[in-house]
Amino acid sequence: MNSHQIDIVRLAWARDLGLPDSSFRPASGLPADFRPASGLPADSRPASGLPAESRPASGLPADRTLLVDDTARRVRFVVLDGHAVLVGPSDVLERADGVPADVLVTRDGLADVVGPRRGRCSGPVVLAYLDDVRTDVGAHNPLLSHSRRDAERVLSTTPPDDAVAARAADATTWVTVFDDSAGEADAVPVSAAGYVEWQGFLADTVAVTVPSHRRRGYGKTSARLATNDAIDSGLIPQLRVAMDDAGARLFGRSLGFTELGVAIAMDLPAPG
Repeated sequence: MNSHQIDIVRLAWARDLGLPDSSFRPASGLPADFRPASGLPADSRPASGLPAESRPASGLPADRTLLVDDTARRVRFVVLDGHAVLVGPSDVLERADGVPADVLVTRDGLADVVGPRRGRCSGPVVLAYLDDVRTDVGAHNPLLSHSRRDAERVLSTTPPDDAVAARAADATTWVTVFDDSAGEADAVPVSAAGYVEWQGFLADTVAVTVPSHRRRGYGKTSARLATNDAIDSGLIPQLRVAMDDAGARLFGRSLGFTELGVAIAMDLPAPG
């Protein structure tokens, strides 16, 4: 990722959080003393310094912007390229004062700060980005579809959690790859990747593959074609992956994504 692309990512997140465009100001980056996760190779740590692990290590940046919103229905905490932003009611922000970032990016840590009003928690998710079109498409001359209906056929045969997450992304552009090893007439859709424009600059990207066809290159093919299409459309692909999903994070890195941040949010149910 070059500095211009990172500035675009910062701008998109600042606007999503309702902050001035310069809120995610440049920083020196995250420390390089993170511990790799168990089960992940030591060399899987992203160049940005963000930990490739299920639990954040100490050392996340203390530099933090606060946005008081006493009408907020969610508390949001985002760390991006060395700078953190916390958005929520004043009482929550006061309790968060002095709480390290590596605590706030955990569910328990954020729940302690939110207090008794805590609701459903989303995250933590790692935020990763792709800088340029790549030529390593994977399958040679794959049979493709851009139909949402074919993507739904893939989602209907994937684990429920994967399907729910993919549908929640509300992708508007899809690439579905077929297994046509038995002939085109008997081809079946086995992997789908899609994206939706987010904040005018980024492409929120999802990719799913039916379990029986994983680790065979179909997922890489659909994801590569979808991200190339997004970049050709002038967008920067953004991948949001659960911090504890080591497999998905390694898949993202195999596509060339660079991890630049972490995001977590907690709903605030209405009083009474």
